[in-house]
Amino acid sequence: MSAVQEKNLSHRYSQARKSRDARFDGVFFTAVKSTGIYCRPICPANPPLEKNVEYHQSAISAAESGFRPCLRCRPDSAPQSCAWLGSETTFRRAMGLIQQGALQEQSMQELADRLGISDRYLRQLFQRNLGTSPKKYAIYQQCLFAKQLLHDSNLSISEIAFASGFNSVRRFNEAIKQQLNLTPSDIRKSQPQGLSGLS
Repeated sequence: MSAVQEKNLSHRYSQARKSRDARFDGVFFTAVKSTGIYCRPICPANPPLEKNVEYHQSAISAAESGFRPCLRCRPDSAPQSCAWLGSETTFRRAMGLIQQGALQEQSMQELADRLGISDRYLRQLFQRNLGTSPKKYAIYQQCLFAKQLLHDSNLSISEIAFASGFNSVRRFNEAIKQQLNLTPSDIRKSQPQGLSGLS
């Protein structure tokens, strides 16, 4: 993308976030350098100054740049964008299998064999479409599932750790902190009262 195209895109994103244009929900994410938080363009918080903003095509890109998800607009629940889904059937299938826990149960090579491609090509697909590796994407998805449980249930931390595929509470805490820049307690504090365990 040329410098002119990047400037035009940033201008569109700037207008979209300032007007909270729902058409852009899931298309990009706003990372705020002054707070370390990333948001959806529809976030109800006061729009930050443009000089404090950088734009990301995906939530995982913002997370890997060191930003933590906003607890008000919950960017992990944004509609999946074209940038996330990509245009390749194999990539979409790989994402779906990983979201179902494929890399918790098998190796990267086994997943690649299941898809009929090499593990090298699998890594290239994820790097090209998401800017990250399949394994990092898998861990990120586990953390997002755990985050949803922390928001929406009264399950204990240990129950959530194991339900989201972690072998220990310690590993769970480390992954949440590393991936989301939050602790499970931080997330749980924003939970509405009166929720029950998963049925």
